[in-house]
Amino acid sequence: MGLSFTLLGSGSSGNTSLVSDGASNILVDAGLSGRETARRLRECGVEPGQLSAIVISHEHGDHCRGVGPLVKNLDIPVFMTEGAFAASNIKLDPRNNLCKISAGEPFEVNGITITGFSVPHDASDPLGFVIEKDGVKIGIALDLGFLSNLVLERLKGCDALVLESNHDVRMLKVGPYPWALKQRVMSRRGHLSNDSVASFLANDFDGKARHVVLAHLSKNNNLPELALLCAQRGLDSRQDSAGLHTRLELAGPDQISKTYRY
Repeated sequence: MGLSFTLLGSGSSGNTSLVSDGASNILVDAGLSGRETARRLRECGVEPGQLSAIVISHEHGDHCRGVGPLVKNLDIPVFMTEGAFAASNIKLDPRNNLCKISAGEPFEVNGITITGFSVPHDASDPLGFVIEKDGVKIGIALDLGFLSNLVLERLKGCDALVLESNHDVRMLKVGPYPWALKQRVMSRRGHLSNDSVASFLANDFDGKARHVVLAHLSKNNNLPELALLCAQRGLDSRQDSAGLHTRLELAGPDQISKTYRY
């Protein structure tokens, strides 16, 4: 078996994904509560004690709030950058092994290779991840203000992509957020818009991924239908055959996604 992944939840209320090769189970972010993460893991047939590692992208609560409660009384290594850990409020039991990671330096968990890459976001050392085994590559890029050349390069060759499609610009501008928060979200260290994702799919996507999962949708400033329509228009606008076999999917905050297997 290669790799599979399941999104346990994605949105401002919490982001958590499960990546597995059938023997090892890796949690990418733990933004749901510890109890809710455990419940959703069990729905997927995985007990918290069967986790091989937890990998954290950055210190914001919707990506790491469940780490401490989830690993309490368990011997599970937690991988994150030094800056992210210092900026977080994560409390770890001495039995938990905090493993410091850095952008561009691959590390392994039971034969699964994980490489973090820097993303532009208003956090301390925020990362996206490429996860690989037996020639299968899964790219995860959430919480980033724009798709830098580095990010575009790291997302090439992936068999599946989990990509933020946070907001519709028009909804955000007329929505309830204070202007300062709107500026933050729209900034180059904020969050990706539907239009940014559509532009990526139209112009920079290499077409290899069988699935592109649109994630981290804002409840206040987006609609699933809008995100999907915008992304599909971008994909359909291509003048080449790349992406013809790519399926667009949506991830939501309150339900577990289907399991994608490669």
